Amino acid sequence: MNELLRALLGLLIVTALVLYGRGWWRMRRLGSPVASIYRLIVFCVASLLVGVAFLSPLHPYSSQLLFFRSLQTVILVLLAAPAYFLSCGYDVMLWGLPAAWRRQLKGNLHRNAPLGRTVRRLTPIGLIWVLFLVLFVVWHEPTWVNWSMGRPWVHTAGLIVLGLLALLFWWHVVGTGPRLHPSLAPWLIAIMLVITEIINMLTGVSTAFSGVAFYDHYVSVHRAIARKISAPWTTRPLPARSCGLVAVSSMCPASSWC
Repeated sequence: MNELLRALLGLLIVTALVLYGRGWWRMRRLGSPVASIYRLIVFCVASLLVGVAFLSPLHPYSSQLLFFRSLQTVILVLLAAPAYFLSCGYDVMLWGLPAAWRRQLKGNLHRNAPLGRTVRRLTPIGLIWVLFLVLFVVWHEPTWVNWSMGRPWVHTAGLIVLGLLALLFWWHVVGTGPRLHPSLAPWLIAIMLVITEIINMLTGVSTAFSGVAFYDHYVSVHRAIARKISAPWTTRPLPARSCGLVAVSSMCPASSWC
């Protein structure tokens, strides 16, 4: 990853932590039930997971081992994104801003304000859900994987876009943050989560139990590593079971958030 982008992402994570911590302390002093220890821990975990996904060795290693790419996706999309809204990240960070900024931002993102109406029209649940599922499937498509993993900036950009779509999806599901949309019915949330997890499971199972190596990029990397360490018995392509098992096992923690 480009060092400037790493620095910007790190700065963004630190800024979010500072704003959340400041807002949480203010709300705690006012006796708000939103400022609970549980939510503080969840937000810190969410920030840590984003840092692991983008700033740890997991990111460069994702181009060498399919397991790390799958783990990176699970951490960002199925764990960090819902954790942000479960911690009421927007509401608490809003209180971390100066009072004038807080009033202005809150007013602009009101559902009846021009900006709020625009955001509401651009982010209906149907559109966001479909885009999220389509991009999630494309993310595991062999042609995309083989092309993007040879270009680190493309992989990083795709991961950021996937993460943003995941945030928008979980925004609707969890129901915190800027309250611009009507609350979803519990039965609709359940159906959406079940379908999302079925698609997640299908992408994982098809990879885990296939006897064919889908991703030529990782086959080439594995063979290059094998030649470098002079281990001819490892020149066969590794099965992608680890990737699929990570995707399948991620369903349990993802569904338990809600």
